[in-house]
Formats: sequence, structure tokens, C-alpha cells
Amino acid sequence: MALRGHDVSMASAILSNEVGAYVMEAITTSSIKTLDQLERDGQLAEGVPFIHYGPVLGKGFSWANKTPALSLTGKLEYALEGKKLVIDFSKAGLVNDTAYVRMQGLTRLFIFGYVTQMDETSIRAVPYVIGDVIKATPAFPVPIITTLELRPVEIQQFSCIDGSWIPSAAEFKRLKEVPERTVKELICSLLEEPDVPADWGGEESDVLSANLIVAGQRQLGAFLLKGPSRFHEMKPTDLGKNADQLYRLFNIPAQIYVIQHCHKIGAAVRKQAQALAFTQNLTTPCRICFIDGVSTAQLLLANGLWPGSK
Repeated sequence: MALRGHDVSMASAILSNEVGAYVMEAITTSSIKTLDQLERDGQLAEGVPFIHYGPVLGKGFSWANKTPALSLTGKLEYALEGKKLVIDFSKAGLVNDTAYVRMQGLTRLFIFGYVTQMDETSIRAVPYVIGDVIKATPAFPVPIITTLELRPVEIQQFSCIDGSWIPSAAEFKRLKEVPERTVKELICSLLEEPDVPADWGGEESDVLSANLIVAGQRQLGAFLLKGPSRFHEMKPTDLGKNADQLYRLFNIPAQIYVIQHCHKIGAAVRKQAQALAFTQNLTTPCRICFIDGVSTAQLLLANGLWPGSK
């Protein structure tokens, strides 16, 4: 890495990229966990390193601020709901002037740091690194979070879905008549799985198949299925006794994680799944696919299983 001969801005950019690669390697080799994972595993304590990706409010980044103090504050969710994360650091740690704009106000950032103080309402921490995690593409780098979601029709076996048909409110209620077993059998049939797995408590996935075809390539997919026994918008509390079903799903080293529900899939579940997929991508590339009630209805209709379609 040669920094001589470059102006300050270019030298800072080169240094940032080199440091980023080193940091990613350190995170993956040390199996650094998120705050939520640390809390669930009983390992959250002062001095423990962590990673975090989410919305934060930057304070002190205005040019009018003459003090060196900067901070990022964000609400925590799931196992740490009701608490806030406070990141304290100094202007001296900023690599370039772009950081002032990037971190000011409400924004979404990746943070690798360690816990310095904990109480009933907050977790304070100091960062090793704050920034964006990007993915190189043929055109230009993009934030990795924007590349995680896979549409159902992008999976070859589900490409029969007709997205132009949207069930009416009355038609949507027919999903109450479709047992989870029917959806599971259909998915196994489309994926040419020889057996339909039985349900049992503590399972990590409802269906696990290496037959998903995406862009002409076979992919290993892990499915979480929810039927009409909970016919309402999916919330984290619907996902297992301890709301840990998503965590168990992501314990499987899959390439695609599919979350299917007979109703809407709420924002909290989507954010939680995206956060888990984001963390997983730091070590192993993966994507997530949401099949909500509308997509489920479209899949059933395309395969002659929609109530009243025969």
C-alpha cells in the first residue's frame, strides 16, 4: 500500500479501504457477535467487543461544534428492547471530512466496538470502527444491506407466481383455510424433495433443501413456515416460545433463508431477519426471501391449490 504521492483525501480513502479489509477479517476470525446475540447468550458485559448495524442519531458533527466530543445514539430492539446504545468518540478518530456529513443526524451505520458501561436504560460503548459495509458490483460498490433480499420469483421453482394478481380482502381471508402442511407439501414438491419433514419442537427449519435454483445455480435454502393458526401480521413474538425461531433458522449455514407466512410479515420481523443476514454475510454470503400472505396466495393459485380455484 503506497500513500506517497496522493493528496490527503485520496490517501485517506486508500487507508480506509485497507483498514476495512483488516477489520472484516478480525470480526470473522474472532466470531464477534451482535449486542442482541450477546444478550441472548448471556455474554453481554463491560469490555466485550460487539458489532451493530442499525439507525443511529449523530450529534456533534456540525462545524459549529468546537468541542472534540462526538456521539451516536440508537434504540435497541428484540432482547434489548427499551434500552439505547450510546457510542462516544472524538473528532480525532475521523479518517476524512466525508464522515462529518455521513454521520450527522439520523442515519444507518455499521459499528464495531466494545462495551464500556451498562445500566438499566443504556449501553455505552467506544468504537474501533464506524462506517458502511459495501459490496463490490460490476457497476459500482453498493451498501451490502441493499443486496440481501431476494424476491420469490427469482427462485426458479417459484417463478410461476403471477405478481399481477392481488387477492381482494375477502379472497385473502381464504388463506385461513389453507393448512401450513399444504404449503410445506407444495414447497417440497416444487423443490423435488422426496420427503416432507415432520414438525417437532426446537427445529431449526421447517424445510431444508439444496435444490433451490437462483440464476442457474443450486442453492441451499432453509425455510421458516407459519400457517393460519396465527392469522395476523407476523411479529417476533410469533416466532417460538422465546421469540428465537429466527436465530435458530440462521444457525443453519444456508445460502438462502426463506420466511413464509400466511399473512403480512411485519417490519420488526423483516428488520430482525435483515440484521441476522447482514451479520451472516460478514462470514458467509447469504440472502433472505420473504413470502408473505399475498405471495403465498399467488404461489397456491399458480399450482392449482388456491381454495375454490379447482
